[in-house]
Amino acid sequence: SRPHTELHFAKDDVLLFGPETRGLPMSIIESIPTQQRLRIPMAATSRSLNLSNAVAIISYEAWRQLGFAGAV
Repeated sequence: SRPHTELHFAKDDVLLFGPETRGLPMSIIESIPTQQRLRIPMAATSRSLNLSNAVAIISYEAWRQLGFAGAV
């Protein structure tokens, strides 16, 4: 996987997040091409991000790349 800032988001992309307690099942992860998987870089001493924070980071980055379409 690559850092989320290296991925180029497009208008009709779909974002898939797993449950906060266990993430996505390996069968789903393995069904997604490696070049379409992303990760959020974190400090080595950090345990994890909660799901709402992860969704906010990725969603906002995708929206930013799309020029904040629909914003007022």
